[in-house]
Amino acid sequence: MTRPYAIGTLCLCLMLCGACSANRREVVAVPETVRLTPPATLMQETPTPDPPVWDGATNGDLLDYAQDSRAALGRCNADKAGMRKWAGTE
Repeated sequence: MTRPYAIGTLCLCLMLCGACSANRREVVAVPETVRLTPPATLMQETPTPDPPVWDGATNGDLLDYAQDSRAALGRCNADKAGMRKWAGTE
């Protein structure tokens, strides 16, 4: 009577071992890097404004305004040049 149980237990163990060793292939999704660039209109140079708006009182105020405006425009265009270089359009 123990022989049928031993054979049954042996078959059960063999089936469990066979189930673990089956070659199963799983599909793994590979992430894809997508580089989105800003629109071309945002990467164009900012033109120098023609008549500056100034409401100072002295020539020194005008000089400070002109220097600040030129520095701000230079920083703006430098940022845009960096974006164009990053996007590969320069």
